Amino acid sequence: MRELFYLINPWWENKKFDIGIMRQKYLSRLIKSLKHKRAVLVTGSRRVGKTTLLKQLINHLIFERNIKPRHILYVLLDHPRLAKVSLLEIVTKYRTTHLLSRAQKIYLFFDEVQYIKNWEQAVKSLIDTENVKVFLSGSASAEIFQKTSFLTGRYEKVKIDPLDFKEFLQFKNVSVSPIEDYKYEAYLEKYLKVGGYPEYVLQRDDSYFTDLLEAIIFKDIVYTHGIKNPDIVRDLILLLSDRNGHQTSYTKLSKILSLSVDTTKEYVTFLRQTFIVEEIERFSRSRSKKIYSAKKFYLHDVGLLHDLSSKFNLGSAVENILFKFLSGFFKTNFYYENQKEVDFVFKNRQGDFVLVESKFISYEKNIEEKDIETIIKVAQELKAKTIFFITRNLKKREKREKIIINWIPLHKLLRSDFPLRWE
Repeated sequence: MRELFYLINPWWENKKFDIGIMRQKYLSRLIKSLKHKRAVLVTGSRRVGKTTLLKQLINHLIFERNIKPRHILYVLLDHPRLAKVSLLEIVTKYRTTHLLSRAQKIYLFFDEVQYIKNWEQAVKSLIDTENVKVFLSGSASAEIFQKTSFLTGRYEKVKIDPLDFKEFLQFKNVSVSPIEDYKYEAYLEKYLKVGGYPEYVLQRDDSYFTDLLEAIIFKDIVYTHGIKNPDIVRDLILLLSDRNGHQTSYTKLSKILSLSVDTTKEYVTFLRQTFIVEEIERFSRSRSKKIYSAKKFYLHDVGLLHDLSSKFNLGSAVENILFKFLSGFFKTNFYYENQKEVDFVFKNRQGDFVLVESKFISYEKNIEEKDIETIIKVAQELKAKTIFFITRNLKKREKREKIIINWIPLHKLLRSDFPLRWE
């Protein structure tokens, strides 16, 4: 084990190690967590960059906090040599390797923690009895979150998403002059097809998403839940990708797959837990209508959507990106009532409803008047004060029926730090 420790902790011997491209919005949260003793669970899809982020934090500890390198242990727990070893044994062996007393604070990074039995009990013991700061990572979230109840009050979760548009521009080393703002349109269209998986953004590989899905389906779903027919899981993913952003019911999906409704719901839950799809509910003041109405599903990443869709739909990809952006700030639903539909509805921090409709049009075109009238009627029903149309490059503002209507280019919205004007 000593040899393995030295191999995967090169900083012990002052060797360089790869920290990739900084993702500051997540790194800053991890740095902030150093102020408390709770464990930090870093979760997210496979290949989304969790390990790289942990290495960035280790780099920060060594070079910004002046933590002694040998006080930092990183362990990749899916290594075969650790298959039958407990976390407590690993920590004891590590302390022995460097003759560290229990009074000396150490920083423990356990990557892919789901591969170790009873890890949650070991983490609780470490937090309660030793001078440690523990960081965990894992992608098979169904297995992980069944056990985190054991750590209630002793951990916080940091979920890592694929690159957003600003991060995509950073990874592509894009710099646009203020007088050439129009260039963002072209970069946005690339982003809508490439998506935000860091490795794929940096180095395109035709087999990337096939390999990713195979790993998720077999390692995180089939193996974890004992599913005998993995083809049904794959078929469900394809069905949801073709229905991306459209209303669909569990009953309809179950009929296509020849499954029971309950089994279909269970399989969709597995896809949500492993960060393949996300579900959005219909807005309704009726709880039963909200629960039993058709849902909308969006893929976790538009690059994956582009790879899986039988026919790529730009409008669907735009709506997917818009949902991901909005759901990062607000509890978001879609509206459908009396044949009137609005893509997204949420409450801002003042408690007022805001309506958002995706209309990826250019400045030389106009949104049809009937569409504007429909969304104004919905706004009046909800007593909403603000409507947003998200466009390709059309930007303007007007007021109708005491309701403010904004047209905002999607690339401009995605580059904003926070939609302050929505307040």
